[in-house]
Amino acid sequence: MLDIGWTEMLVIAVIAVVVIGPRDLPGMLKTIGNWVRKARATVRELQTGIEDMAREAELDEVKKSVESATRVDNWLDDKALAKPAASPSVASPPAAAPPGDMPVDPGKPAKLW
Repeated sequence: MLDIGWTEMLVIAVIAVVVIGPRDLPGMLKTIGNWVRKARATVRELQTGIEDMAREAELDEVKKSVESATRVDNWLDDKALAKPAASPSVASPPAAAPPGDMPVDPGKPAKLW
């Protein structure tokens, strides 16, 4: 966030003591602390609100995807019930013959070279 080191904080403290004065400095620091506390609370509330909206949007997307998947499944089930089962009228193709003119002995591996 703010990249302030110890040396910068020391310079700010010296300037604050000179400008504000040592008598009014504790009251000023208390006021600044209250402002920082309020700012952090506001940022935290805003962040929580944004996370809630994102969570609700994700839930809506998940709900829509589940509903669409359910509709497709129901549609597919209705189509499957409407069509009769296909009969196995197509026979499987015959096994391919080995390449080349050489007969292949099932006990020996075929030569590739």
